[in-house]
Parts: sequence; C-alpha cells; structure tokens
Amino acid sequence: LTIRLCSISSGINAEYGGSEAEQERLQECNELKMELTKLQQQYRIMASGTKAYCEEAQNAIRKHKQSIAQLESEEAELLKELNLARSNQNKLKDKGTVDKLKQLKDREEEAQTKIEEEKEKIKSFDHQIKKMEKAKRDLQSAGGRV
Repeated sequence: LTIRLCSISSGINAEYGGSEAEQERLQECNELKMELTKLQQQYRIMASGTKAYCEEAQNAIRKHKQSIAQLESEEAELLKELNLARSNQNKLKDKGTVDKLKQLKDREEEAQTKIEEEKEKIKSFDHQIKKMEKAKRDLQSAGGRV
C-alpha cells in the first residue's frame, strides 16, 4: 500500500511539479521504499542463514544419534560379557579374570558417559533449532507487517 501510494504520488509530482508538502511526502515515500528494500534484503540473508544452520544442526544431530546407537550397542555387548563373566559356571578367582572384569566395567562407564554426553548435545541442538525457528518466524511475521 505504501509503495502504491508512493508510486501514485511520484507520478503526480512528475506531471505537475508538486507543492512543497507533496515533495516532502514523495521524499518520505522514497525513504520508506529504501527502508523496505533494506529490510527485505536483511530478511533474505537471515532466512538463508537460518536454513543453512538448521541443516547443519540436523546433520550433527543425525551423527550424534548414530553415535548413541553405536555406544548403546557396545554397552549391551559389554553388559552381556559382564553377565557371562559373573555367572556361577564362569567364576574364576584368578587375577586375569578380575582384571578383565575391571576393564569391562571401565569401558561400560566410558560408554555410558559418552551416551550421556551425546544426549546432552542433542538437547542443546534441539534447543538451538527451536530458537532459530522462532527467530525465523519472528522475522517472517515482522516482514509481513512492513
């Protein structure tokens, strides 16, 4: 609407020379056009940046989920081995068996720690994605009002 009025106004001024008030209105319209153009350009830049960031975050989340699945699989295998080692038939009191159990337990703890770290990273990425999506929606709604 502003652009349309500015176009009509500029056409009238071009034909009749226009009064000082009309010249001021024309100047104001031109300034509004420039501001609108600038805001539209900023919006396009922000929208493309947001899209790229979201894609990058989704790829990172996908990789983290794969890591979690692999770590959970390793954990299951370690637990299986640990349970076998704890069974009555396989209980051996020699130092070698005890050392192996300690190593398995350490690996299990490391795997569990890694799983928790990956889950925290996913939560962080989800939070960042939500913030970016909100910012994008805010930009879109702000752009609609201009």
